[in-house]
Amino acid sequence: MFTYPEAPAGSEGSAEIGPPPYYHRSDCNICRHQDGLKTGSERLDAPLPGGHIVEGEHFLVEHAPLQSSSAGTVIVEARRHLLDFGEMTPTESAELGSLLHRLVTAVKAATGVERVYFLALMEHSPHFHLWLVPKKNEGELRGVEYLAQQPPLTASRDAAEAMSRKIRAELEPS
Repeated sequence: MFTYPEAPAGSEGSAEIGPPPYYHRSDCNICRHQDGLKTGSERLDAPLPGGHIVEGEHFLVEHAPLQSSSAGTVIVEARRHLLDFGEMTPTESAELGSLLHRLVTAVKAATGVERVYFLALMEHSPHFHLWLVPKKNEGELRGVEYLAQQPPLTASRDAAEAMSRKIRAELEPS
């Protein structure tokens, strides 16, 4: 359900790309996507529905790919190439905690759900990215079964763009 193309194995042939201080890797599709470079993935190379919802110092937030998410599903990506929480600096961890506190509240308000699931695997793209999936308050599916349902969750571009605007508005200080 939530997959990206396989990244090349190992770091042989990779080079640092992009502006400091992020020093992206040329063999990482998420790094390439953030730098506006083609990845070869139809999902990653498509324009973002609604643009970036948040552009923080250490993290970007965007709507998830339409083919594998419901409207309002967002992805938090580290700007710096890192694998997981263990590789974060204290400053990055603090920003992520604060961002998630605000973002979960905004996603709940914008989508009208009571629960937001978190999914972080980094299996196909070894670059920190955390999916926030609004759990619709309908049906019997819960947990992993909800995330893996067939047919998979999908969103239209219009619905994703509208939800991105609503989430961004919820995040803005009043």
